[in-house]
Amino acid sequence: MEVVKGVHYIETYAGCVLYSDGRMVLVDTSSDAGAKDVLAYLKRIGHAARDIGSIVITHTHPDHVSGLAAIKGQVPGAEVAVHRDDADYVARTRDYPGPPGTQRHQPVPIDVRLEDQQAYEGFLVIHCPGHTPGSIALLDRERKVLVAGDTMNHEKGLGPMSDDYNIDPRAHRQSIKKLADYEFEVVLFGHGAPIAKGGAAQVQALAAKL
Repeated sequence: MEVVKGVHYIETYAGCVLYSDGRMVLVDTSSDAGAKDVLAYLKRIGHAARDIGSIVITHTHPDHVSGLAAIKGQVPGAEVAVHRDDADYVARTRDYPGPPGTQRHQPVPIDVRLEDQQAYEGFLVIHCPGHTPGSIALLDRERKVLVAGDTMNHEKGLGPMSDDYNIDPRAHRQSIKKLADYEFEVVLFGHGAPIAKGGAAQVQALAAKL
């Protein structure tokens, strides 16, 4: 669904985000099976995989990265960007030491190793370690949209991700507090429905409880 003009939330096992105006940017690729949902959504709005210019992976967990190889295979020229602390895990050049265990996704080379506070494809990259070492959120200041990935969960109200899947639970909560310092209205999650209005206030309320 189009949440804001040019900003689409793709409902799959783990939600993906598509920026369709200007250079097309896909954020996360879902599971291997979920990649089909992404490609089907592109077709539904009159696009194809070949239109994607960049693919940003918010973190290395399989429900966000396992569809990458399938999508990248249809658009070899797309640039793949990951925070530097997760890049080797996505590329499978290092074994991931945290939950949910050994990674089995097909390796894909990383073109851009993102840094905290870097500007990339119109976003401010915010490093939010804890869920994984290189978890990130992406802030679109112009449209006041926060692409949160798995920095938070919104399946049963707003809260942290389950510590069963956090490599560092304390750092994960500190990252939520970090996000509370930014201004935004809309929040898009990997797990849970989008927040369409008042997102920053809700994140600030959550951070105050942690």
